[in-house]
Amino acid sequence: MAKLKPDIFQELQERHFTCQPDFNSVDVQVIEVEGFETETPSARSFIVKPEELDHWFNRIDDVHGKPKCGFRVLLGYLGRGAKFDYMMEGKEFATGNISAGALENNLPLSEEHYRIVCEKFKLPKITSVLLTRGAQTIRGHLQVVRIPSEDENVVYGLTMSSFSSLLVGIKMRVAMSYSPSTGVTNAIILGNSSQDGFTWLKEDLESLASLADNPFLVLTVICQRLTEAIYTSIENNFNRLHQVEAGSGQTGIMLFGENGLPMPRGNCEDPNLSIAVLGVSQQALAVEAYIRGHLLTVGSVKSELLGFPWHQFPTIDHDHVLEQNQLIIKQLDFINRSLDFALLRVNHLKQRADVQATSINNLLAQRNNETNRRLAESSTSIARDTRRDSLAMKSIAILTMVFLPATFTATYFGTPAVEASQPSQSTYWIVTVPLTLVVMLVWLFFFYFCTRILPLQRREWV
Repeated sequence: MAKLKPDIFQELQERHFTCQPDFNSVDVQVIEVEGFETETPSARSFIVKPEELDHWFNRIDDVHGKPKCGFRVLLGYLGRGAKFDYMMEGKEFATGNISAGALENNLPLSEEHYRIVCEKFKLPKITSVLLTRGAQTIRGHLQVVRIPSEDENVVYGLTMSSFSSLLVGIKMRVAMSYSPSTGVTNAIILGNSSQDGFTWLKEDLESLASLADNPFLVLTVICQRLTEAIYTSIENNFNRLHQVEAGSGQTGIMLFGENGLPMPRGNCEDPNLSIAVLGVSQQALAVEAYIRGHLLTVGSVKSELLGFPWHQFPTIDHDHVLEQNQLIIKQLDFINRSLDFALLRVNHLKQRADVQATSINNLLAQRNNETNRRLAESSTSIARDTRRDSLAMKSIAILTMVFLPATFTATYFGTPAVEASQPSQSTYWIVTVPLTLVVMLVWLFFFYFCTRILPLQRREWV
């Protein structure tokens, strides 16, 4: 019967999900924690330049090939993100003391150095997927697999890609190995965050150095950092909503600014308010999805921690590990509750954003109705004036039509040829009266034809 490989499905994922990475050698940061066996373990951080990597690789192990340090993390900058990644307007991202030379599908090492890191750190095969754009397919997942090893020391690989985007200001991906028999943990982490680079990770590992020999500490610290970033994103979104509420004036509560004074209310004159409240709603929906995905990740970390086979390794101090696990589980439970409260905050944010959007739309509709009413009144006044002018012109036309035949007859009888025959006054009236009646009858017939008969014929033709 064929021997089963414990990481066989990671080989499958690597083949299906990977995209060809670009290797771009840049400065990397290394954090090491030493002195686990003492009461005061210490952490230190330093930068390794590309030309110094070969020398560093040669001195991380002793003459017997064993790691000199029990905990080592290699850090690199992940880049701003893949195409169509979310990022709110006005966000600024800095790399701290990490070089910004790598893009989303870049590894911060040369191809040869990456191969050496995977060999020295004994990283899982799926590492190349996690640190490239192919990780989109498996982001949020935590996987723990047993890595085949030629020596007697069993090695476990842990991989995780955060379920987040630059919308919450941080993205993290980690691949690590852990040997229970030696207690050695090696990891490579790529990520980004606003303003401080990886300073937070160094500070957290320094304060938690007594737990650094537990492989689930790094995962817990990353989960905690993501939770803090989610809360910051929610608070920033609330601030944007407060500005919209103050700008629109459509709120029944008093808003106070940073100076402690009431914020002046606008009257919805800013045309960008609708876009701003739409951005608040869109970000709230995205953050809600990240919270739910992060909840699954935190649950996976706790589940893998509880199911890790510590009992299979007699060299482990089980009482010490149990104490560590209890502390980590307690922190994971705290993160889980924090995310539950974050969901409540996001739901509150969405409801307030919906109310504000409805209020703005109603106010704009009311203003449009008022404008339309004024236009209708103006149109009615214009129509009334036009009708009055039309009646005046019609009266003038009728009077002109009545007196035009008499004027024409008088002019005709005043010509020299007719005046020589000396026509009588009665002759003038005999001609004028019938001519006036004929003109009136012709006008009445034409008016009746145009207003009554012609419209009927047009309707019949249609």
